[in-house]
Amino acid sequence: MAELRTFVFTDISGSVRLKNEMAGRSVTERDLAFIQSVLTPHRERIEARLAEYGGRVVSTAGDGHFLVFDHTVQAAQWAISVQESHRDSPIVTPSGERVEVRMSMHVGVPQIDPADSDNFVGKTVDYAARLNDYATGGQILVSRSVMAILDDVSLEGVRLHMHGRRTLKGIGSVEIHELLYDDRGPRDMRNQPKAVERQWTVIPTQGFETSGRTGLATIAGGTALRRVGNYELEELIGSGGMGDVYKARHLQFGRTRAVKVIKQQFVSSDHNEVIRRFYNEIKAVGRLEHKNIVVAIDSSAPTDRVHYLVMEYIDGVSLDTLVARHGLRGRSRRLHRDVKPSNLMVTLVDPDQISGDSTLTERGEGPRAVVKILDLGLALLAEDGHDRLTRFENKAMGTGMYMSPEQWKTTSVDIRADIYSLGCTLYHLLAGNPPFFDSDLRPEKAHEKSAVPPIRSSMQPLPKKLWDVLRRMLEKWPEDRYATPAEVAAALAPFAEGHALAALTRSHAAGDTARGSQAPTQPGGISKADTWRSKPRRTSAALARHRQWLLSRAAPLALVLGFSLGVWWLLSQGVQQERERSARATLPAIALTAARGELAKEIDARFATLTKLAADENLIAALKADDRQALDKWIASLTHATGVNVDSWFVTNAAGEQVARSPVGDSIGENFRGRDYFHGLGRELTAPAEIESARPIERPHLSAVYQSFTTKKFKVAFSVPIFDAPAPQTGEPAASNAAAVEDAAKVLGVLAMSVNLADFEVLDSSQSGGNEVVLIDLRPDELDGQLKAGLILHHPRQNKGQVKRIGDDLLAKILAAQPFSRQFNSEQSFLSGYADPFDPATPYWGAFQPIHMGALASQADAAGDASQRGWIVLVQRPMYQ
Repeated sequence: MAELRTFVFTDISGSVRLKNEMAGRSVTERDLAFIQSVLTPHRERIEARLAEYGGRVVSTAGDGHFLVFDHTVQAAQWAISVQESHRDSPIVTPSGERVEVRMSMHVGVPQIDPADSDNFVGKTVDYAARLNDYATGGQILVSRSVMAILDDVSLEGVRLHMHGRRTLKGIGSVEIHELLYDDRGPRDMRNQPKAVERQWTVIPTQGFETSGRTGLATIAGGTALRRVGNYELEELIGSGGMGDVYKARHLQFGRTRAVKVIKQQFVSSDHNEVIRRFYNEIKAVGRLEHKNIVVAIDSSAPTDRVHYLVMEYIDGVSLDTLVARHGLRGRSRRLHRDVKPSNLMVTLVDPDQISGDSTLTERGEGPRAVVKILDLGLALLAEDGHDRLTRFENKAMGTGMYMSPEQWKTTSVDIRADIYSLGCTLYHLLAGNPPFFDSDLRPEKAHEKSAVPPIRSSMQPLPKKLWDVLRRMLEKWPEDRYATPAEVAAALAPFAEGHALAALTRSHAAGDTARGSQAPTQPGGISKADTWRSKPRRTSAALARHRQWLLSRAAPLALVLGFSLGVWWLLSQGVQQERERSARATLPAIALTAARGELAKEIDARFATLTKLAADENLIAALKADDRQALDKWIASLTHATGVNVDSWFVTNAAGEQVARSPVGDSIGENFRGRDYFHGLGRELTAPAEIESARPIERPHLSAVYQSFTTKKFKVAFSVPIFDAPAPQTGEPAASNAAAVEDAAKVLGVLAMSVNLADFEVLDSSQSGGNEVVLIDLRPDELDGQLKAGLILHHPRQNKGQVKRIGDDLLAKILAAQPFSRQFNSEQSFLSGYADPFDPATPYWGAFQPIHMGALASQADAAGDASQRGWIVLVQRPMYQ
């Protein structure tokens, strides 16, 4: 009799909503915040006593976990322990909400996944998964079979409650029971299961079903798919998580092509984003022409019922077939950023087809071996400002044994994730298996926590320098890896000499001919490689002999990687050139909009407000009489009356003493005669003699950055003089008329408003186009105890009051462009490859413009004061996304 297993599904209730409520300016930042503050501590609770209760995690899907236990009673005890940990020590979100999890449990005979012996499929698994769709936060729902077992053993403190019957899709009408573990009693179930069915990694792909022995797919509804466009589908030669690949023949010309068809479950209205991105990717691939890239020939239209991409058919052999084991250990059901040996194919090409190519490394007569990169359709995401499709339905997309640690966790990765996957591929080619294929940990944990296993072989030892290159490619953190594929190619070049790849390919083909067989990927199940090939795999023993021959010939496997990396670099350059053209066209225009529009208007509006308030007769009378109570009442009224976003308002008298502040603080009564906002000399004064001789400003002033006496945060102040009598109104701010200043009565004091660093309204997000807008002060200051420039006043990732400066190299480039001269041109001063202090590992493109200060700059220029010119706005975007 088959042994029973208990299956448990659990996930976080309302996880999508919770993630959207996380702090962060982008989806990626909210994603990371959710992982760090919610998902990681939740996973720690799941794993804390898992081994003790005889369970293991089979797979994960975002915040969802699929687990299997040897015994039902232990599964129930584990589930209760996790729920009690959330009840007694809750995970609390930034908004104060307690995180709740829901669970479901079913026991039955396990059905082993034929593609992965560690996985389970079938109705027993479906039962447990779909039962979870009725659960709510804090609830443990169990099937009737689980209830019967638990009822027999009578666990202490545990009761069972029957909710009645519900219909589970594909299962039928079933009894649902709740395991009660506290005094709260039964919780309410969902009346209906979730509208969008969860796509667990263990549930078999639905939508396309194989039809008999032909290997052809059927469209939902039962119609066999035998033709798309002008192509007749002959046989299924590859299948993956999102698409099937067919060998097809053109009806008129008889040419053989490979046709990739998106699976039908991704065509529904719930997956419009997938289809939209698919066609954006088709455009990107269609622009690329290179001998090492599988050529895109034709495609469907977005309005078609069936979505497909027609590519050249490669009559060749994949690298994993040449040098790896009999088959990849990991499954290949996810398709994005999917770099692995099976996606690099070697084929023989006549010399006249590739003559004059300076990238060739193999010379001589006869056909030459060429590496072709497959599956670009889902690896090249269009430049549309959206996150890359590295996750779908909360599942990491890629091939587990080759995926970088960050690709398991986040919706946004860059080219360094590909470098990691290429490192795994190189390791596979040199060792015969992926880095962590025999690890006791799940793939995502092994890639995140385990050291790269040394390559031990009785054949020629691996050169130490090659091992160093490989280890750097496989660093856990992206910033520790090579930054670009070009750097990897340069590092591998010394090991890529003396190869005979064409001879190896011919040898493989000859061996296949001798066997007299050709076997495409089996259509009856999910393929281990989402690709197409016309030759069968060789035995492990034969491949081992070939590896020995290869390694004895100056490590030509490194050549294959070096060559393919060179191609990948060319590919990246094509996409990069397009991205750079876009950056050069858009960033200067956005910078100009910010500098001459929103920010300039904000500065002028602040000074206009201050000038009007400084002429208020009530303020003047109270300041002349030194009536502190009247001053407190007057300044308190400003908080809600002006509509201006400020941190504080304050008034100092002519001697520099602060006589009023809103909100009230302990700075009242302190003397700030040395502050730049008081005297307007462009810096903070520290020498007693300088402070003693300081006089209040006589025109509006934008201060240097200073540290607040009350909040200790770093701020900028907008300040204006308060005259003994209201100055004449001429349509300009009061102090714009020099004669009026001279003739006016003495200055009674200074009115100012302060703004925290990072708290400026630089540009509305709808106008930034998804780019980062940074405000920088080029004026020298002594904030760090020595004279420095380049202080960042506002940055999307800057905390309020946080002090950061741009790098010296970037500062030098900006100053060299003379941004405040009449000759300055933002397009000609475009920045490339600089580092952002908030993201030093990422190179950026950027364009900058000086802030137009309006009347403030005109007054300063008239007085020969250059201190009011110095702010610029920088609009930037990462070079690699």
